[in-house]
Amino acid sequence: MEWLEPWWPTDELPQAFRDSFKRQLALEVGPEHVMHGLPVRLIGRGNGDDALFEILDGTGRVADVHLTWSKGTERLPWPITTIYTSIAAWADTGMIRDHKDWAGEP
Repeated sequence: MEWLEPWWPTDELPQAFRDSFKRQLALEVGPEHVMHGLPVRLIGRGNGDDALFEILDGTGRVADVHLTWSKGTERLPWPITTIYTSIAAWADTGMIRDHKDWAGEP
């Protein structure tokens, strides 16, 4: 898959870097959040605080999450999260949208 700016893959980054995002997600989501308790792996970073997580439950889903980097659990709807049925579905919609916004395209 071709990653479009501002998104980039994290697979070649140190495990400690990827784990820090996983820990931050766990810190921010409360028991009512859609991401609470889901096994995840960071697979991409976007502009600012955007992170793409693979949901490791066998469904192939991914979650585009806007982390807040707070020091505790956020109140809903934070962190803002969109779940896609697959990385291809995210690439066709979320990544394209973010790329156009980043590039200043209509």
